[in-house]
Amino acid sequence: MDSEYQDIIKDILENKEVIKLGETKHHDNNRLKHSLRVSFYSYKIAKKLHMNYKDVARAGVLHDFYFEQINDMSHFKDKIRMYRKEHTRVALKNSEKYFDLSKLEKNIILSHMFPCNLTLPRYKESWLLSIVDKCVSTYEFTNLFTKAFIVSFKYLLKMDYSKNINK
Repeated sequence: MDSEYQDIIKDILENKEVIKLGETKHHDNNRLKHSLRVSFYSYKIAKKLHMNYKDVARAGVLHDFYFEQINDMSHFKDKIRMYRKEHTRVALKNSEKYFDLSKLEKNIILSHMFPCNLTLPRYKESWLLSIVDKCVSTYEFTNLFTKAFIVSFKYLLKMDYSKNINK
């Protein structure tokens, strides 16, 4: 991995609370890996486009810095509300508790769920990270469903269908 990128996010990854994100399930893996994917890809694109890649990298790691998780699908409306509105504010609050953030970093964190939430990205870097987050999430969901399909398919292949043919 890029050594400049590692230097930019080093202090964030030394924070014990941020490391705990690795224990929280998120899409196909955990929230820390998701955040690092979003951060790294956003950083690479921002750097190529001569944007503020340092703030993009840092905000990328922090954009999902929250621990709430709703596994009970009977509370689906609560889950949607959490993802659409509340988690961006909780992530910003958690981030501000441990780190000094620029206006850009704050807007990136708050607006990364646009248009699902109504916080408008004010900077090109905010738009970039929001788009990258959606691409990474699509990849992770696709990966999750692909794994489930493979497991199901393997199960179906193991079944003995000859017993059902004679009936």
